[in-house]
Amino acid sequence: MTDVSPQREPVDLMSPEQELARIDRTGTLWFAAALIAGAMVFCATLISGWRPADLGATARVFWWVGTAVGASGLASIGYAGCPVYWGGVTTAHLQKSIAIRAGLVLLLLGSGVAVTATLAG
Repeated sequence: MTDVSPQREPVDLMSPEQELARIDRTGTLWFAAALIAGAMVFCATLISGWRPADLGATARVFWWVGTAVGASGLASIGYAGCPVYWGGVTTAHLQKSIAIRAGLVLLLLGSGVAVTATLAG
C-alpha cells in the first residue's frame, strides 16, 4: 500500500498576508522589548536623582527632542503590533510596513540623540 499525500501549494512568504501576520507578531515583541528597556533606563535615571534640568540649555533641548522622537517611534511600533486593520489587507500591509520600519528608525534615532545629549550635557 502506498501513502499518497495531497500536494500543497508553496506558501509565498513575501505575500501581503504573510508579511502582515509577521509584522503583527514581531511588532508586538519589538514593542514589549522597547517598552521594558526604556522603562528600566528611565526608572534607573530617576532613582539615581538625575533630572533633565541638570543638563545645559542646549543639551536639555536635544534631550527633550530625542525623547519625543523616541516616544513617537515607540508609539509607531505599538501601532504596527496591534492586530487591528484599517481597510483591507493591502491597506493594512502598507500602513503597518511603514509603521514598523519608521518606528524602529525613530526609536533608535531618538534614543541616540537623548543619550548623546545626556553624555554631552
